[in-house]
Amino acid sequence: MIKLNRTTEYSLLSLSYIRAKENAQPASAREISEHFHLPFEILAKTLQRLKEQNIIASTFGTRGGYVLARDLKLLDLASFLKMVEGPLAVVSCCASEETACEFSSGCSIQNPMQALNARIADFLSRISVEELTRPGVSSLNVLSGPTTTNTNRTPEVVQLGSLAYGEEP
Repeated sequence: MIKLNRTTEYSLLSLSYIRAKENAQPASAREISEHFHLPFEILAKTLQRLKEQNIIASTFGTRGGYVLARDLKLLDLASFLKMVEGPLAVVSCCASEETACEFSSGCSIQNPMQALNARIADFLSRISVEELTRPGVSSLNVLSGPTTTNTNRTPEVVQLGSLAYGEEP
């Protein structure tokens, strides 16, 4: 299972709320926190991180808060996840070239895992943060790729770009 961490979940929720504000009005951390029932302190730190990454900007004053600082259509999910969570990696040796694990001397899966990691990163790079935070969207176009059924086996094979889940090599 691939799971986003809380920071990413809070970030995406916050961005969806900020972009849904009428006339690009600022949204306060307290307002977002209360709307989604999120812990205020953690949300405030999350918003600060988004601000440091120049995804949102803060405005001051009695009606201050956060507004979008960049076009979310131009920010792909892979880049966003790297900003918020750090390197994308299905296993630790994929996080960076310098990262080695205790099994590296006899590892037979490092190259396939790196190839899988690259395919996942490529897939995520084709999804914009705008798609994920768009109000009222029930599904993503990029996820509705072709599906085929393999007659030799009962599981369905889902083709995502060049990565097919459910197939054997």
